[in-house]
Amino acid sequence: MTTNNNQNLLQLRFIGQSHVDEVKPSFNALPDNPYADGAFRKRRYSVIKLIDGAIKLQPTKAFVQDDSINTFQGNVERVYENLEQSLLETEGFKHLISQFQEMTGIDKESDIEVHQFRMLAIESDTPPAPEGIHQDGFDHVCVCGVSHENIQGGELLVYETKDADPCFKMEIKDGLFALVNDRQVWHNATPMNKIKADEIGYLDCFVFTA
Repeated sequence: MTTNNNQNLLQLRFIGQSHVDEVKPSFNALPDNPYADGAFRKRRYSVIKLIDGAIKLQPTKAFVQDDSINTFQGNVERVYENLEQSLLETEGFKHLISQFQEMTGIDKESDIEVHQFRMLAIESDTPPAPEGIHQDGFDHVCVCGVSHENIQGGELLVYETKDADPCFKMEIKDGLFALVNDRQVWHNATPMNKIKADEIGYLDCFVFTA
């Protein structure tokens, strides 16, 4: 998707399965989330830099979104556990971050915020994005699919305006890299439902912002 002045609104690519397989096990150690979305989203959050091929954690800070952006839990200071050091040292995760830098064109010294999610389907039509159609308040937002188990739904939706019908819909497949121009379009995700009601259902993904 591009505008008339050739500004990218949405970029897609797929990451090699070997890189995805390297980061996948770390999602099994995600801690519980004490905030309003905790019943259906486990998560970690860190600010990092990729410098000379090494990932460096930046000082821990609370994650806060204004309530004009996040109507579900805006103006709430949320503190999450950092990404595990063992994940940061994998070549797979370094590859994901280098791909994000390449696609966005951000300065190599720029901070990158990383959210690591396990989105659980716990009831009928569990919302992966409880704030609904939204922007995140960054220039670049990237969803990277890592794994999914026993779910239907959870597709990425992109909108030209907040009040429009979605102009793009795609399953967040393992290895999908979807980079959204957060200043120009809005995004959301379709509700998730378990295929087998008596088994766990989830979607694992990273969200990178800069």
